[in-house]
Amino acid sequence: MNIESILSLVGVTGSATRVFLELLQNGPQTAAFLAKKLSLPRPSIYDSLHLLEAKDFVVSQSEERKTLFSINNPGTILQKLDDSSTKLEKAKKDFKGMLPELLKSPRITEPKIKMFVGKEGCQQTMRDILWYKNIETYTLWPMHKMIEVLTPEFLEWHNKKRVENKMSLKSIRKEIDKVDLKKYPFIGAKKEDLREIKFLPKNVDLSMSYWIYADNVAFVSAGKELYGFIVHSKEFADMMKFNFNIIWNSRK
Repeated sequence: MNIESILSLVGVTGSATRVFLELLQNGPQTAAFLAKKLSLPRPSIYDSLHLLEAKDFVVSQSEERKTLFSINNPGTILQKLDDSSTKLEKAKKDFKGMLPELLKSPRITEPKIKMFVGKEGCQQTMRDILWYKNIETYTLWPMHKMIEVLTPEFLEWHNKKRVENKMSLKSIRKEIDKVDLKKYPFIGAKKEDLREIKFLPKNVDLSMSYWIYADNVAFVSAGKELYGFIVHSKEFADMMKFNFNIIWNSRK
């Protein structure tokens, strides 16, 4: 993460970021010089400086009838990050408590189909699954392709969260998709993984995976076009589960 991204986390963006970086790189400057150097109107410079002073990131001092602005101790940014982190954790905890009631609101409409594009989109499709707890889920996966698409690091994290949420999993994979469990222990079928695995014949090809959970089915493409989508429909999920069980019961 670069300095611009870190500053944005503590409410410093746009012109204020440019002003901060200019002072950081070149030392104390007047507002007039900053306006000329950054090609920004003076009101924008003063607004940025006031913001940075209010956050204690910049200090001012008078010198030869001029006001110079300079960077304060960078440790103040770390203090703000710590403060923001504490507030975010509290907000997260409070919002989790509110969420069950919010989800009951009749004004909330869940879209029937949600689309996601790219590798990050495929990962976002998978994150939706983790909203649920204490349910049985079902998936049909081309394992090697999904490791490549989603990355081992993401799959390890996802498996950990799934287990924490006590979501059991019945997984159907291709016979040739047996992977090195020493290298990828998080995709095995140990008791603590809450996962059962069965395999399809070698001649079956898969490029699209799906994961059935509650009244949803998440699809992720492992082909050239990276995309994922989620279908929210009890009837559709029940149909997919029926088809899954036919395959599951036919395999040893």
